[in-house]
Amino acid sequence: MTVEIPGYKIGRTLGKGGMATVYLAVQEIFEREVALKVMSKALAEDESFGQRFFREAKIVSQLVHPNIVTVHDVGVHDGYYYLSMEHLDGGDLKQERHRFTLKQKIQAVLDIAKALEYAGAKGYVHRDIKPENIMFHKSDGRAVLTDFGIARAAETDTSMTQTGTAIGTPHYMSPEQAKGKTVDPRSDLYSLGVVFFLLLAGRVPYDAESAVAIGIKHITEPVPLLPLGMDALQPIVDTLLAKKPESRYQDAQEFIRDLQRIDVDLLQQTINYALENQNPDADRDMPTVTSPSLKDLDAVNVVYDDQAQITDRSSALPWVVGLIIVASLGGWLIYNQKPELVKPWLGSAKQQIEQLWSRIGAVEKTSEPENTNNSQAPSSKSKAVPTHTPEKPQNNAQKALASGKIDRKPESQVTSLNAKNSKKQPSPSAAPQPALPPVTEYQQKITSLRAMYENDQAFLADLVDAHRTLLKVYPDHSATLRSLEKLRAGELNKVEQLMAEDKLISAQKKVTQLKTLFPRARKELAALETRIKTETEIARLLKQGREYLDAGQLTRPSGRNALASYRRVLKIDAKNTTAKQGLQKITDILTSEAKSLYDAGNYQSALNKVNKALSVVSGDSAAKSLQRRINSKISYQREMDDFFRLAELRASQGDFFSPPNDNANYYYQRILQREANNSRAKQGREQLVDEFARTIWQMVGNEEFRSVQEHLRSATRAMPDNSRLKSLQAAVDEVIAEKRASTP
Repeated sequence: MTVEIPGYKIGRTLGKGGMATVYLAVQEIFEREVALKVMSKALAEDESFGQRFFREAKIVSQLVHPNIVTVHDVGVHDGYYYLSMEHLDGGDLKQERHRFTLKQKIQAVLDIAKALEYAGAKGYVHRDIKPENIMFHKSDGRAVLTDFGIARAAETDTSMTQTGTAIGTPHYMSPEQAKGKTVDPRSDLYSLGVVFFLLLAGRVPYDAESAVAIGIKHITEPVPLLPLGMDALQPIVDTLLAKKPESRYQDAQEFIRDLQRIDVDLLQQTINYALENQNPDADRDMPTVTSPSLKDLDAVNVVYDDQAQITDRSSALPWVVGLIIVASLGGWLIYNQKPELVKPWLGSAKQQIEQLWSRIGAVEKTSEPENTNNSQAPSSKSKAVPTHTPEKPQNNAQKALASGKIDRKPESQVTSLNAKNSKKQPSPSAAPQPALPPVTEYQQKITSLRAMYENDQAFLADLVDAHRTLLKVYPDHSATLRSLEKLRAGELNKVEQLMAEDKLISAQKKVTQLKTLFPRARKELAALETRIKTETEIARLLKQGREYLDAGQLTRPSGRNALASYRRVLKIDAKNTTAKQGLQKITDILTSEAKSLYDAGNYQSALNKVNKALSVVSGDSAAKSLQRRINSKISYQREMDDFFRLAELRASQGDFFSPPNDNANYYYQRILQREANNSRAKQGREQLVDEFARTIWQMVGNEEFRSVQEHLRSATRAMPDNSRLKSLQAAVDEVIAEKRASTP
């Protein structure tokens, strides 16, 4: 039965799953092609599904980003929940990955990382990053993340469930997802790491017969190695696929920065070189073997292949012997015919021939298997013709592998030269071993590796091994010692540089690598490691301080505010500029808030706020200036309040205009001298005259004429222009005159 959704003309089916069907449709009002996702009608039977569906759809519709699918419309019709989104015509990553170049694969991963950075900044987690949910625009090749949240509204427990509910696809789950724990954006980065590994290696890192078994591998097994030539990407993949979220990239932007530093063209050349020189008999379908751990680095010896030299030297022996015989015969004939021509060089020739035979004998002696254990490294006097025989190749490595000691290390333990020549490695019972090559051949190998190392840091371990191989045979070779020391110093300097660039995770990884490669530098590396830990803690506190600052948590709540975070930084590093700037920012904000309160006339609140600002940065000039202004205002306000209080008190006591300098009118006048238009003071004086008039008439009624005259004189002196008082004076004088006239 064909589904009908109002406003859409439904065409062909683009895809179908257990929970939804996606149609190519035309949204009629805009006449645009869309992908119309219609959920299964059975889902509507779940009462909570609709609420979850619309809630998730609302969130997704707010995620507007070029690498996140655009949602146009959402609704429900006739029991069918549907979602209208942009139509992506370039296929999905599952279909297209086999056709992609390395550059296209890396660009696709960068596109999705940008989508995750945007969504993660908004606190949203996809939870189901996998190739099927990554689609492409045919026009520009842009990768777009789809199914952002809607699938999660519809999912039931279709994935592995242990102690919690694991939401996602088992092969692409993060360890915390596999455990059913709460996830954050770092979980999506792990899943993207699995997709990245798939694109590079052609397979997922962990596979098993059941979802449970796959989940266990995500939780417990180390990260596999990438194929040959991809060493430069291994640290990035290792960080993406770290078991603990705190060991991964903390946000997608960190991952994007690291991946964008990779020279893709150079990486492709390295991969091509590795493929051209790998052992053709190797089983390429075998799973990637994990590399040995750093602590077991010495268990694997680097053995250079000298089989070609053995063959050349062995094949030269008959020619040398033949030459000696021919020369001997010719010399004998000449000697018999003309001895005077032969005698001058006969003695020296005899000596040279004896030396040549001695060398041939040395080669034959070192080629005998039963004598290989008796060979010794050359002394400083015999370095031109070394008679040392290497240890049995791969013996220590085989023991380490058999014992299970080898786990992982940042770079592959076996050098690229070993990979190139692995098919030529002699076994313990193989043909007789010749003497080691002269120092120049070792130096040539070092020179070649140095050139590779300068283009790709992944060859560092190989380069160090080449130095150490030469120094095992020639322990006092000064040029190699200087070269190794220069290499060590350069790598330590790189750690310093990474720290200066705030790339602390990379710096720690570099230190971990160098601790094995340069064991004699353990004190310097330990000091660097301590600094990295300190800088990491400082970086954490600074980030925390910024977050608190953005959230408005300047000084509260206790222990969880920007001020506390920045002060912890300064306790570790008293000169930290960023922390000081953070404190200044807090002071500026508090001062600004105090100024707003001051302007509103809330002087006491403003004073409290500015005092808090000065408790953060005590010498801040702006805060100090505002504090002085506030204190002046508060002092002024207190005086004015005192004047009002005294004026009202004296009025209640009947001291309207006397005694001098301590009466109600006096204090009102003091107020009006400062604020001529103070309405409260003006109103107070008017009420004062009214009260005074009532008092005067009471005194007149009591025939206290002398007191009445004294009070009126005081009042008219204080307010000579007050018409009310003038009228009062005239009326009182008239009443008093009448009273006196009527008195006998």
